Amino acid sequence: MYGLIFFYIQKFAESAPHGTMSWSSIRSSVATGAARYLPSGSYPDADAVRLLTSIAESTGHPLPEVLKRFGRFLAPHLIKVAGKHVDPGWRTLDLIEHTESIIHAMIRTSNPGAQPPVLEAVRPAPDELHLVYSSQRQLCPLALGLMHGVAEQYHERIEVEEPSCMHRGDPFCSFVIRCIPNDTHAAGSTLADTADVRPGREPPPVSSLEGDSMPPSIGGYAVVRLLGQGGMGRVYLGRDERLNRDVAIKVLHPSKARDSTATRRFLREGRAAAAVEHPHVMAIYQVGEERGLPYIVMQRLVGRTLKQARQSGPLPLRELLRIARETADGLAAAHRQGLVHRDIKPDNIFLQDPDAQVRIIDFGLARAGNEEGGDVTVDGAVVGTPAYMSPERVEGRSLDAKSDLFGLGVILYEQLADRLPFEGNSLVSMLASISRGAPPDLRSIAPHVPDALARLVMRLIAHDRADRPADAQAVVAELASIERAV
Repeated sequence: MYGLIFFYIQKFAESAPHGTMSWSSIRSSVATGAARYLPSGSYPDADAVRLLTSIAESTGHPLPEVLKRFGRFLAPHLIKVAGKHVDPGWRTLDLIEHTESIIHAMIRTSNPGAQPPVLEAVRPAPDELHLVYSSQRQLCPLALGLMHGVAEQYHERIEVEEPSCMHRGDPFCSFVIRCIPNDTHAAGSTLADTADVRPGREPPPVSSLEGDSMPPSIGGYAVVRLLGQGGMGRVYLGRDERLNRDVAIKVLHPSKARDSTATRRFLREGRAAAAVEHPHVMAIYQVGEERGLPYIVMQRLVGRTLKQARQSGPLPLRELLRIARETADGLAAAHRQGLVHRDIKPDNIFLQDPDAQVRIIDFGLARAGNEEGGDVTVDGAVVGTPAYMSPERVEGRSLDAKSDLFGLGVILYEQLADRLPFEGNSLVSMLASISRGAPPDLRSIAPHVPDALARLVMRLIAHDRADRPADAQAVVAELASIERAV
């Protein structure tokens, strides 16, 4: 275990009365441990567990309760130590969501022998986070305390469910963390992030690339104001004076830019999208670096995402068919370039004003079909949105264009049936449902849907990709035929 934890175990032991045991007596309970613990060192897990057990025995409290208390005590100290890796715009769920990458930047890169716990996070909603915790130490009470300690540091309240737990015999722990609304702060913006999304609200003042003041320009484009921000970085409204047009400039956050993996993935997003020139794919104008930070200059979109449009009520059938056809058309263009988007979901289908024409956005997970290797992640963490993942993606198999078709099928099913084909109340159960591959037949849930459309949707979400349509262009043709018939 990393030596910094031992440093804070001593501070925790000295911060409150612990019976008659002093730190020296608590320390002496670790008979076979190192002569001394240095914050920069790495020491046996058993030493840390024994120290905390001694504190529990001294106070007469159960070890799980002491672990939770230590987690709450530890949280503000770790936030301070992680300073440069923490975006000042983050809130509780943002920080928990990015804990894995912070661990990687702070510990694994400087101490390759260290083995901190693996955390996998998926953010299904702005106020909800699903987290999988896996560690031989089985210190999930400590993780729980840390989460509550982070929330206290941000003056927020959270509720945490634990559907599975290693102490109950499960192979891992899973948490569902929800932020309880209060009036102490405004919700942060997300990065879909390349657009002004209705209803428009002026964002709060934002700092610059390094967090001090808004930069006057990026890549030769004048910076006007902030459009949005999230865990990966910020998006500014820019002005192209040469062509007299507005642009959106996405800049990777400094804490992420220090991680070569994150930088590589960010730049790949820009290059992947720039390779596709199509009216239903957001245009990329420039990819580069400014003061060491990667940026992407892209088409400025005004409108709303399909997810936001759906919040106003069900879309008319013909409108939904048009949106699906235009999405398939954009995907066909990407697939002809050998690119698989890999994260097709309502958030990434943008409906541009004034006529709600589709623009596919956020090629952050896109990968050339012939590129070796899987997702760019740390320790196999899940990347993407689980509800729209294909079975082959969930099971770690190779991906192709038909994985994007699966995502489009899930979108159509959800829009037509007002529910997802694969459901679960946690990350784990959602992934398990997709892996089983047995969704209810769309016609049994939404009998009003035309038979031809229902059959197409069920083929799109077929578990075996061989049973899905041949390609995106074939889907365009089928949707056009259905449009003419309704």
